[in-house]
Amino acid sequence: MKHKIDNILFSVINAIPNPVIVISHDKLQSANSAFLEFFDIQSVEEFNKAHDCIAKLFVQNNSFFTLSDVSGDEYWTDYLFLHPEVVRIVSIMDQNNQMIDFELSIKKIENESDYIIVFNNITQFIAKKNEYKYFAYHDHLTKIYNRQKFDELFIKEIANKKRYKEHLSILLIDIDHFKKVNDTYGHHIGDLTLIALTKLIGKDLRINDIFARWGGEEFIILLPRTDIDTAYIKAQELRTMVELHIDQELPPLTISIGVTEMNNSDTTKTCLERVDKALYLSKEKRNDVVKII
Repeated sequence: MKHKIDNILFSVINAIPNPVIVISHDKLQSANSAFLEFFDIQSVEEFNKAHDCIAKLFVQNNSFFTLSDVSGDEYWTDYLFLHPEVVRIVSIMDQNNQMIDFELSIKKIENESDYIIVFNNITQFIAKKNEYKYFAYHDHLTKIYNRQKFDELFIKEIANKKRYKEHLSILLIDIDHFKKVNDTYGHHIGDLTLIALTKLIGKDLRINDIFARWGGEEFIILLPRTDIDTAYIKAQELRTMVELHIDQELPPLTISIGVTEMNNSDTTKTCLERVDKALYLSKEKRNDVVKII
């Protein structure tokens, strides 16, 4: 009777489309067909011959669980079971070199050392979640940061400035006569112009500089560890680069830039008000850079 029940249970587990395994002391004891198919192997013995621990196949990811999260001689299965608050998501490379994300369901069976683990494929869910997160913080047209993300990063950079006593400067950029571009060439060309401008400027920035669309035809750049004189030079470089850039398919552009440096008594509000004033003064002349200390 027990043998018949065991056969039924084995058939049920084999029918599950997700990989299911039984592990004892981090050693694979049994696996269903979905697991064998995922690794393109014929048996558990074949897997154990190639890998001494499945957790070593979990790809390093700061957001997911990996073997490096486990300290000392503790088994990774014990660790996950005893710490339900830990994120139970792992990434494994399949046979086609595609990254597959799994959420693990782990249960103890029979004795204290055996666990049954179900790998629930959540790759599409993770991809969609990352897509939503990306568009929550990026401008849909230009693909650079939006104002919300800039505000978040600005606060972090202010904290770094105060902690390490570093310089922090800001450039506020406005495209001169952009309304005329839209009126003359149409909004489609206007959009392409904004995209081209952000690509042009973005290529000339450092990896730690923060570039965001402030609104409409305005853009903002945060320059960590940069004093106002260096920021002014950078602004002039950008202004000249845009003025001299030629694209046969798009109208010529010029930009005006306001520059300021955050001081110790500044808040985000006072600093942004000052750079906005600098931009206002630069636009009185057009194609100009004005700095306010």
